[in-house]
Amino acid sequence: MPEPLPRVARRTLDMTRPLNFQQIQAFKAVMESGTTTRAAQVLNTTQPSISRRLGELRQATGLELFDLHNGRLRPTREGQQLYRSVRQHFEGLEQIETAARVLRKSGTGVLRIGSTPTLAAGLLPRVVAPFMQQHPGIYINLQTHGTPQLKEYLSQGLLDFVLTTGHIEHSDLVTVSLLRSRAVCLLHRDHPLARRRVIKADQLRAQRLILLDENDDIMIAMRGRIPLHPGHDDVAVETNSSLTICALVAAGVGVGVVNPFVANAFADQLVARRLDPVIPVEVTLMRSAALAPSMLASRFENLLTTQSWPDCAG
Repeated sequence: MPEPLPRVARRTLDMTRPLNFQQIQAFKAVMESGTTTRAAQVLNTTQPSISRRLGELRQATGLELFDLHNGRLRPTREGQQLYRSVRQHFEGLEQIETAARVLRKSGTGVLRIGSTPTLAAGLLPRVVAPFMQQHPGIYINLQTHGTPQLKEYLSQGLLDFVLTTGHIEHSDLVTVSLLRSRAVCLLHRDHPLARRRVIKADQLRAQRLILLDENDDIMIAMRGRIPLHPGHDDVAVETNSSLTICALVAAGVGVGVVNPFVANAFADQLVARRLDPVIPVEVTLMRSAALAPSMLASRFENLLTTQSWPDCAG
């Protein structure tokens, strides 16, 4: 059996109790200024208040932290060791405060966006430019892929959110409908139909078509509204890229159908016209259901929804 503690030692241990921030703050100020009077000036309080807190700290720790030498407080070895721990604590707080200031100013400082290539070219430039003006110093990482790949990156936590015109239902994702528009018919500026404001279905079937592949949402909607025969001679090119369609139409290969946002990116080279019947296009934002959006992501989403988008079809 270990010997019982002496009565005085037991009394000292019984006196120890949790410290509070005011005691630690007063101790640090005295260590750094050298006197209780100067410490009181630093903390905008009174000298008796500083002395009282030091007394409480001595009682709470059971340690003699100072002694009086030539009329000045002199730290003991225990006081010096405690101050080193206190200094590390305050340095950690300063780092936290610095991080909080950065977060208040610009969210996490990094915004990771995933987007389909068409929206990255036709929609995002109009939002990224003013957003970076509002948040100078931030860093944006923009990844462009197809919708399935973007969904996978989002699930892995590699992106803050995804912008797409595709649709993926998944319990781990939150989907927000940002914009609703309609597909447009792209024409070379010299094309005879360029003079028309609306292109009807029967006029479209008579053209050499450059279309998206059959799994694209625009094509799925087109098949329900504009009868097109697979392998028809008038289908000149089939591709998975709306950007490719724009380039081919600009080269005079044929007539294309794309979402209106990518058409905006080629407005100086092509003519975009409305389609009859309407082929709906919806821009969707997807983010993780398990993680709340960052301040930056929320601000970017708000800018997207409040942006004024002109009618892309003339």
